Amino acid sequence: MEVHLLLWHMMVFTSYLRCSNKYQGPYTDISESNILELMKSNGLDNASTRTLFSLVNRILEESIERRNGHVHHMAHIVKKVVQVIEQRVSTLAVNLKDQNNLYKVRLGKCQSRIKVLETLAAGTTEEIQVLLSQLQQIKIEKTKIEEKKKLEEQELLRTKQEKIHSDIENSTLKHELETAKKTHEEHCLLLQVQAEETEVELEKKLKELECFLAESKKRVKELESFSKSKSQRWKSKEGYYRIFIDYQSRALQELRAAADSVKHEILKAKRSYTEEFNFLGVKLKGLADAAANYHSVLAENRRLYNEVQDLKGNIRVYCRIRPFLPGQSKKRTAVEYIGENGELIISNPS
Repeated sequence: MEVHLLLWHMMVFTSYLRCSNKYQGPYTDISESNILELMKSNGLDNASTRTLFSLVNRILEESIERRNGHVHHMAHIVKKVVQVIEQRVSTLAVNLKDQNNLYKVRLGKCQSRIKVLETLAAGTTEEIQVLLSQLQQIKIEKTKIEEKKKLEEQELLRTKQEKIHSDIENSTLKHELETAKKTHEEHCLLLQVQAEETEVELEKKLKELECFLAESKKRVKELESFSKSKSQRWKSKEGYYRIFIDYQSRALQELRAAADSVKHEILKAKRSYTEEFNFLGVKLKGLADAAANYHSVLAENRRLYNEVQDLKGNIRVYCRIRPFLPGQSKKRTAVEYIGENGELIISNPS
C-alpha cells in the first residue's frame, strides 16, 4: 500500500509541474509555520509521503510566484525533502528484498515438507487422504506465495521506476532553483541600483532640508523678538485692564448695594399696596352690594315711571285744561312737588 501511495503522489507531482501557474493543487494549504515545525526535530522523517509532496508543491508555487525571496532557504528545504523521499524508497526496496528472501525460505520449507509427505504416501489410505489434502493446501499456499512474490517484484520494479522518475524531477527542480537563483541575483542588482539612486535623491533632499532648517531658525529668532515686544505691550495693556476691572468691580459693588436698597423699598411698597388692595376690596364689596340694591330700586322707579306716564295719559284724556286767562302767568303749573321716588303733588286750581 505504501508503494501505491508513493506512486500516486509522484503522478500528482508530475501533473503539478506540467500545469500552469493558475492550478490550485489539493494540498497547497501548508503554511510557513508548519514547514518550520517539520524542519525541526526530524519532522520530515516522521511526516507522511503525501505531506512531503505537498511541501514540495508549496515551495515550487512560492518560487514561481515570487522569484525574489528566500531562494537559498527553499533550495535547502527541497533538497532535504528529496533526501527523505530517496531514503524511504531505498528502505522500501531493502524491505522488499528481505521479504523475498523470507518467502524463498518458506518455499524451501514447504518443498521439504512435500517430499516428507510423498515418502509417507505408502502408508494407509486414510493417512494418504489426509496427506493429499494437506498437500493440496500446501500447493494452494505455494501458488499464493508465488503470486504475492510476483506482486512484490512488480512493486519493486515500480518503486525503481518511481525512483528514476524522482531523480528526473529532482534535476528539474535543481534547474528551476538555479534559474530562480539567477533571477533573484538580477533582482538584487536592480534593487542595489535603485538603492543608490534613492540614496542620491535622499542626500539632495537632506541638503534642501538643512537650508530650510537654517531659514526656519532665522524665522524663529525674528518671531521670538517680535513676541517679546508684543508681550511687553500686552503686559502694559494688562495693567490698564486691571485698573479698569477694579473700578468696574467697585461700581458693581455700589450697584449691588443700591439694588438691595431698591429691593427693600419694593418689598415695603408691596406690603403697603397689599394693605390698600385689601381696603379697596372691602370698599368694592360695599359698592357691589349697593349696585345690586340700585338695580332693584331702578326697576321699581321704572315701574312707577311707567305708571305715572299712564296716569298722565289718562289725565290728558279725562281732563280739560282751560287756556290761561289774560294777565295770568304762563309759568304757573298744577304740579306743586315732585318727590325723589316720583311722587307728584297737584294743586287744585281755583
